[in-house]
Amino acid sequence: MKNTDILVDLLMEDIENKTVLEAACGAADFSISASAYSDGVYCIDLDAGRLNCKTAANIHFQIMDASKMDYADDTFDTVILYNAFAHIQSQWVEIERECKRVLKTDGVIYIVGTWKLDVRIIMDVFGDKAKWRNQFLIVEIRK
Repeated sequence: MKNTDILVDLLMEDIENKTVLEAACGAADFSISASAYSDGVYCIDLDAGRLNCKTAANIHFQIMDASKMDYADDTFDTVILYNAFAHIQSQWVEIERECKRVLKTDGVIYIVGTWKLDVRIIMDVFGDKAKWRNQFLIVEIRK
């Protein structure tokens, strides 16, 4: 079982039959795993070369800056940043604001790290808010 499949199982309550955004998605491995259960998965990244070419009917890829999203307010049930925090840390204030804006009222943002660099930075930035669940360091931010 892939790491992203294990993570989807851990977060199933906030993925199944939900609309999910993966910001700074890179190859979108998480989104591909989540697409089996969600109503729709939207993947954004600045680098088109990193966007995964695997598609399913409910996966949507876009080149977009996570600090200036084109989505309407209250669009997504769940927002995830998977192994991306090291790439976006310098813009976190703006990205967090945007993630909260596009998140529905009862939505959740998950910041997930497994890579050593991401884990270290997540622990430095979020401290006790970062919790280990299996092999994932997870920060959960509710709207």
